[in-house]
Amino acid sequence: MPVLKRPFRSRLAAACCGALLAMAAVAPAGAQQVERIAAVVNDDVISLFDVRQRIRMLVFSSGLDNSAEQARRLAPQALRTLIEEKLRTQEAARLNVRVTQAELDRAFRSLEQQNNVPEGRFLDYVEDAGISKRAMEDRIRADLVWDKLLRQRVIPTIEIGEEEIDAVLSRIETNQGGAQYRVAEIVLAIEGPDGEEQAKALATRLLAELRSGARFEAVATQFSQSATAAVGGDLGWVQAGQLDEEIDQALAALQPGELSEPIATPDSVVIYRLLDKRQVQAPGADDLELSLRLLNLSVAADAAEAEVASQVDLAVQIGEVSETCDDFAGFATDLGSPQAPEPAQIRIGDLNDTLRNAVAGLEANQVSAPIRTPVGIQLIMVCERGDDTNQPKRDEIANQIGRERLDMLSRRYLRDLRRAAYVDVRV
Repeated sequence: MPVLKRPFRSRLAAACCGALLAMAAVAPAGAQQVERIAAVVNDDVISLFDVRQRIRMLVFSSGLDNSAEQARRLAPQALRTLIEEKLRTQEAARLNVRVTQAELDRAFRSLEQQNNVPEGRFLDYVEDAGISKRAMEDRIRADLVWDKLLRQRVIPTIEIGEEEIDAVLSRIETNQGGAQYRVAEIVLAIEGPDGEEQAKALATRLLAELRSGARFEAVATQFSQSATAAVGGDLGWVQAGQLDEEIDQALAALQPGELSEPIATPDSVVIYRLLDKRQVQAPGADDLELSLRLLNLSVAADAAEAEVASQVDLAVQIGEVSETCDDFAGFATDLGSPQAPEPAQIRIGDLNDTLRNAVAGLEANQVSAPIRTPVGIQLIMVCERGDDTNQPKRDEIANQIGRERLDMLSRRYLRDLRRAAYVDVRV
């Protein structure tokens, strides 16, 4: 029998020599008269002015130390990023993937809200910091078009097998009752023969800046090469066993607010920040929360057996035709059993023994067997059933696996573009 597959959904380089390092911090941002070529990427040119602008952007956005030494250190990363953006935008153009002005405007509005900038003033805001409007527009457009290309061309190819989710759940169950961590990450991809050494060197520098006060969210947004970069690196809550064992061990040693040392994976170097930690306790059966609707068909306590049987038959029929709680509420109202606008939220332990036994095994949108009470025949429909475990939901695990696979495929796609491209670094 074929394995059931579920699609993943989405809510998302080059080395330089001493000449670039020396020149990166020398000329002021506005000195565009020096247009020496830093690199040629196929038919596109990257100038030293572009590199200086990107360095200024990295320093300004990440809260890093604004010094000539910092600029020299960031120059290789800035040029690498610019080369990657050229490759991405060239591939998007080849596939006729484009960003509309409306999409660009929405991105600017979002950045204005994040930075408390008056509407329509974001480009003025960055220009005041010495960053040209064109440089910022190019950066935002490159991010948007690559994200759009991935959504159209890569994400639809990602499928997660149920057995993969089962394997993660099995690891989590082994650690049931253990810790949960809220984690943020900065992922630095390993590319090329010297990629691991370069990624580790950058991770070491970023870690030093973070420990000196740079904002993790801003650094993650600017430097991380994971889909979580869009949300400041925030992975959300993960449970022991959900990530690799080495990562679990590193997180277990941290206190909230602390940073991990750089951790090497097969294709990246990662810095983690522990945002929060909590101990998970498996809930008891009585703690389960149910969303319920109840219908009562009036029958006197001393009613004849035939009358009781008639009402029981009616209750059974209602249960058989009620596919949703809205259906159930409609039948109840028509039969003189008024319903509140919303279902009742009840802890199963607060029900009496009869009702608890009637609903304990029901799933969402299932109806109980008729229940005889002193005042009539009761029927209960479960509208929603709360989790009876603190484990992540299968969809949450599928999304995590999908995000990891998207990161991997995105890096592989970019690697292939780089291998096929003509890239001439001239400084």
